[in-house]
Amino acid sequence: MYWLAIAFIGIVWAQEWIEGSLIEPEGEPIPFATIQNLRTHQGTYADLQGRFRIRAAPTDTIEVRCVGYLPRRLIASEIRGQLVLFPTAVEMEPVVIQPTENPAYALLRRLQAKAAQWDPLQHPHKYVSYNKLSLTLPETSLKTFVSPHLFIWETETEKLYFSPAREKETLRAQRIVGNLPVQSILSPTSFLPLSVYRPRLKILEREFISPVGSDGFTYYEYGIKDTMYAERDTFIRVDFFPKRGKETHAFRGQLTIILPDAALYTFFGKIDKIYGEGGILEFSSYSIWHFYEKIGDTLWFPTQLHSEATLRLRAGRENFPSLILRSRSFLKEVTFPSREEELDRSEVLIRAEVPELKERAEPLTPEELTSYRVLDSLLARQEVRRLRWLFDLPTLVTARLPLGVVNLVLRPLLLYHEAEGLRPQMGVETSDEISEVVRLRIWGGYGLRSQAGAQGTPWRYGGEIEIGRLHRFQAFYYDDVRERTLPRLIDEIPASLPGEQRVYEVVARGYAFGWEELVREKAVGLRLRLAVSGKLFSFIQMMGMSRSAFSEQWQGIVAVSGMEYLAQQTLLRRGGTSWRLSYEGPRLCLQTGFLRATWTYHSLLPLLPWFQFDFWHQWRWGRAAAMRVRVSATLVDSRFPEIWRHRLRTLPRAYLGVSDALAAHPIRQVVLSAVYGFYEWSLPNQRFPTAGWAPILTLHLQGAYADGVLYPEGGLSLRNWMPLFVARMLPSLALTQVGLFFPLSSQLRRERFYLRV
Repeated sequence: MYWLAIAFIGIVWAQEWIEGSLIEPEGEPIPFATIQNLRTHQGTYADLQGRFRIRAAPTDTIEVRCVGYLPRRLIASEIRGQLVLFPTAVEMEPVVIQPTENPAYALLRRLQAKAAQWDPLQHPHKYVSYNKLSLTLPETSLKTFVSPHLFIWETETEKLYFSPAREKETLRAQRIVGNLPVQSILSPTSFLPLSVYRPRLKILEREFISPVGSDGFTYYEYGIKDTMYAERDTFIRVDFFPKRGKETHAFRGQLTIILPDAALYTFFGKIDKIYGEGGILEFSSYSIWHFYEKIGDTLWFPTQLHSEATLRLRAGRENFPSLILRSRSFLKEVTFPSREEELDRSEVLIRAEVPELKERAEPLTPEELTSYRVLDSLLARQEVRRLRWLFDLPTLVTARLPLGVVNLVLRPLLLYHEAEGLRPQMGVETSDEISEVVRLRIWGGYGLRSQAGAQGTPWRYGGEIEIGRLHRFQAFYYDDVRERTLPRLIDEIPASLPGEQRVYEVVARGYAFGWEELVREKAVGLRLRLAVSGKLFSFIQMMGMSRSAFSEQWQGIVAVSGMEYLAQQTLLRRGGTSWRLSYEGPRLCLQTGFLRATWTYHSLLPLLPWFQFDFWHQWRWGRAAAMRVRVSATLVDSRFPEIWRHRLRTLPRAYLGVSDALAAHPIRQVVLSAVYGFYEWSLPNQRFPTAGWAPILTLHLQGAYADGVLYPEGGLSLRNWMPLFVARMLPSLALTQVGLFFPLSSQLRRERFYLRV
């Protein structure tokens, strides 16, 4: 017994950490393989790069197993560096275990019960991530292409998260093929969700059911694949696949649960096909990988997030080659900030000059090095570098093209209405090279139609000076052609911050303008914007203005004050440029003002007040339905002349493309007061998904109460109504929306229904 004890102690003492990595014959890593010591029955799993680490004595036998590959057994002392696993065909009869008999259900319930504890989005966190995006042709097409990758972009970002409305992401460094001087954010969450504990996961603007969420048992079948042990932890691998008829909702793949913590250790999910809504971009074979590590005793956190998508462009009957889009993200320096660091709003911060990436979480492959070398030399050509703004997210969002000391403002580049025809225009502003706080901007345009100069000159121009970023002071002057009615909040889309680019912005309306509906407007004034919080903005404005039309003209002083509230918004900031990147409801906007005018044929009028109100919100119930509500109101003093009154928001008989307008009452009436209400209930195509037909039906209940008259109406509209095989051949026609609207008031009913296209 004494010698047996000595021998046992010697064997235990001789154990050491054995490290290696698993690859396919072509060199691709094999993730999530099972590695087991047959003597101790202890085991582990390979990570997303196929790397593993296990304790073993030199004489122990190590078994490596992975579904779809031939198993291997090796002596521990023989494991050095990379191990090759050879693929093999696996044929299995389908076996479905009922929920009452399936032991995986009890395991999944334990995981769901701990979801609030392990969900990373339930905890404030901060991390630094290395991200890599590559675009590649399939292997069959690479033989005729010099570079293995068509595009490579690496970034290092830092993210601070408290909630979806309070997060900040900063671009710290980057490396892009061709060393193009552009900046963008490639976040770990750009192409896949950070948390899979939520009931629904948003992938490429579509929602899918999570296999570990509360609705998982309705959409998935589960089966325990194998069980491994490592010291005090137990790893249980569970396969999941969609139930019959749920394929368009769900993933298929596998996950690993670690016990006794009952937390996710690995997750792999694949979507066989993502059906679009009649567009020309088709995604298929979309896959995501998550690998978790325990951060102290606090949280199992995803430290590796990878995705791969196969996409194809379709144009008519032409099928373009498939492209493979891969993203890889490695998270490090994960910490949990205190509430003292909580943010007022969500921001994306981009430096004016981003340093080149120096440190990588994983080395570049030989194929990536070759692609960098080839594409760097190709994109170094001057004529290619002139198009660098095509890749620059801040340039595309803010429509500002940097040209050194000035930025070219391209918003909007071309306008059109019946009176002026096409009006090309351009703006120029000073850049951050001069000042990040002060902006000087001028713009000009020219109406091409002969009527454009009917009220003086076809030239339209303006200029302004801005001081500040979110808190901003503006002094401006412009000479432009505007709609003769009051500014209508119902026409405004909060794409930019309040009080920004009001002169440039023209919102698409449902009808064209003739000269009888337009006035020439000159104004000089001051505007102040205050960011009260991350959700609330207020603005005040004072200006002297003159308006002229064919029948009348006036001049006077206008004062405007208002505030805008958004529950969630994300601001993009680069240097002195701040822009609203995204927003969600509810949205509330209030605006009031006073006019004191002097008419050509009248004396000075007293102060004439007006008031406007706008509320917008939408709700989504997963895949079941979507509801949108908008309520707007406007009220002006009865002494307002017609040149400044409100024109009832209506659409012509053959138009449907603009939301929030009366469709069954195509009248063009000027009113002093109006209250609008719009209600939409949509049944998205995800509720009844089929491979060939995916319609979206919307119920409309809307109307207006203007000058004591009620204009109620109802309607049904249908979009995405074409079968997919027809939509691919006729993508433009597939985007057509058809609606049938009818008045609900018998007193005003002129026709039984109105068809809108």
